[in-house]
Amino acid sequence: MKTTAERLRNTVKQAINLPVETLEMYIDDAYLEVIDAKFPEVHRERAGRYLAAHLVVLADNHIVSEGVGPLKRSFSGINRDFQDLERTSFGQEYLRLLKRYTRSGLKLVVV
Repeated sequence: MKTTAERLRNTVKQAINLPVETLEMYIDDAYLEVIDAKFPEVHRERAGRYLAAHLVVLADNHIVSEGVGPLKRSFSGINRDFQDLERTSFGQEYLRLLKRYTRSGLKLVVV
C-alpha cells in the first residue's frame, strides 16, 4: 500500500505547506522505486514514506532562487543514486530498510 499525504506531512516538516498534488507526485515516485526494489508488502508503506520524505527534503534543499512576480524558481541538479540517499536522515532510513528487507544489499560471489 502507498503512504498518504497526511502521513508524509506527519513525517517531514518540509511537506506541511506543500500542495497534496505535489506530495502525491513524490509518493507515486517513491512507490515505484519500492515496487522495483521488491519490498515485502508489509514494509512498502514505510519504505515509500521515507523515500518520499527524502525526495521532499532534497527538492527543498535544491532551490537556489525563487521569485514572486512572474513566479520563478531555479533548482540545482539532483543526483538520485545511493550516495544521494545518504544526504538525509530519511534517505538513510530508506537505505537501512532496503538492505534489511530486499536483496538489493546482498552480494554474492560465485566461485
